[in-house]
Amino acid sequence: MSDFEKDLLYFASPALLGRKQANLFSFSINCLTDYRKEIDRYKKELAPLGISVEYLYCKKQRVYLLVYRKDMMLHYFKQPAVKEFLIKQGYPKTPDEEASLYETLCILRKRIIQGAEFPHEIGFFFGYPAEDVFAFIREKGHNYKLVGDWKVYGDGKAALHTFRSYARCRKRLLEQASAGADIVSLLTPARTGAAI
Repeated sequence: MSDFEKDLLYFASPALLGRKQANLFSFSINCLTDYRKEIDRYKKELAPLGISVEYLYCKKQRVYLLVYRKDMMLHYFKQPAVKEFLIKQGYPKTPDEEASLYETLCILRKRIIQGAEFPHEIGFFFGYPAEDVFAFIREKGHNYKLVGDWKVYGDGKAALHTFRSYARCRKRLLEQASAGADIVSLLTPARTGAAI
């Protein structure tokens, strides 16, 4: 297993297995030359499974890749409060439609690169519970109940269950790939149906 594959599995397993709509991970820009062929390979091999791998941005000598499931993301953006918030922030009027997704991601990229701080609406892109994203924005990151993959303001019990599920995704894929299994074959619908 290559260094890129280890990073991909460690940081993006929940999205790869369909338990989360997106994961973002980064690596040093110095690795880009070595990683580029693998990134291109996985972009092609994962696309038929409904998984996209995109360069989101590069900042402070780090390259950020977004691994996401387009259908899940578009479905999430259909939540009226989320859609309304994104539109007010300057995203397309139809962030929940496939034709607008490229533009939506371009605006996110621009807001990340130009902003002094990370745009907090990125939690919507990752599929975090909307109530937690809105509370994070309202509370400026304070007064949360617990922290895991995100700061939780709402249902802590459900969040803990989700955090454990994400950890199991990572463990499962890393163990199987370390044992020699082909990553793409681990993601086929027949194999991903197993309980995690």
